[in-house]
Parts: sequence; C-alpha cells; structure tokens
Amino acid sequence: MHITPSLTPAAMERWERMDVKGRELILARIWCVHCKKNHGIRDAEGHLHPSGDIILLGFCPSCGGKVARVIETGDTMGPAKYYP
Repeated sequence: MHITPSLTPAAMERWERMDVKGRELILARIWCVHCKKNHGIRDAEGHLHPSGDIILLGFCPSCGGKVARVIETGDTMGPAKYYP
C-alpha cells in the first residue's frame, strides 16, 4: 500500500525523513474508536505540532468515523523550526 498523506511543508519534511516501511505501517494501523479495531486511514491530512510531532487526521475506511494519529518525531528530530 502506497499512500501519501496531504501534509504541510514542515510536516512533509519530517515525514520524508522517516523510513518508508515505517510510514506504511503507520498509515495501515490507525485505531478507530468507533470500530474498536486498527484500520488504515482515508483522506489523510496532517500538520506539524509545535513539539515537532506530526499530527495525522482522516477517516476510517471501514465506518467513515474520524481518526487521528500522533507520530512522535519531536523527540528524535527535535522541535519544529517553522510552521507553515
């Protein structure tokens, strides 16, 4: 599965520095509170939090409920320098 979320430039810079297989696993395993299962993510969008973490928002492909995922890149890549 190759999906690229729609990210702000700052978030995309962090996203592209991550391992490709790791990115694919993240996108394939997003917890849906409505289904109570891990699913992928549909219509994924994201931005960089001031902490340096990537925040992904989208929808569950199974039920259509809203899902979110925080990717903790701030600890490994440092705090964000700019926020578009």
